[in-house]
Amino acid sequence: YHRETSVSEYTPDELLARNHDIMFRYKKWHCSKQGDCGFILRVTAASGEQDDSFNIQLVIDPTCYPNDVHVHKDSILAENFHLALSVTDYDNKTFRDRPVTWYGKPRRDGTNKYWCWRAHNFCKQGEGHLPKGETLRAGWFWGSTAKIRLVVYYLG
Repeated sequence: YHRETSVSEYTPDELLARNHDIMFRYKKWHCSKQGDCGFILRVTAASGEQDDSFNIQLVIDPTCYPNDVHVHKDSILAENFHLALSVTDYDNKTFRDRPVTWYGKPRRDGTNKYWCWRAHNFCKQGEGHLPKGETLRAGWFWGSTAKIRLVVYYLG
């Protein structure tokens, strides 16, 4: 398998709350164009009450890629492509490779203050830490200033 880590970081809102394309750039160590390698992940954000609309899709059409991105066909045509998160929290601790592929779609909690992606709970913009006495389902909790770096695993 291959493991690639994005060079870019995102806050929970930047990743989950808007439609956008993520240019997933990574450093391929055995490539003559090192630093220019990448692929595109297309994010469809959850919209209002329709959290089911959330999706992250790998763009496989090479014509959608800008010229400055060196696309490795083994990555965009790979089977068993899985997404994970590496999260750096407010204490500057990094929690590596937290899987999300098999966790379904992120949802907002009943108060609309948090994104819950199964065992991962992220504050929305402007929220700090989990208020004392408030509980979310078990798992990890990160504030709105957490930095998320995407990680992909694939066979190819």
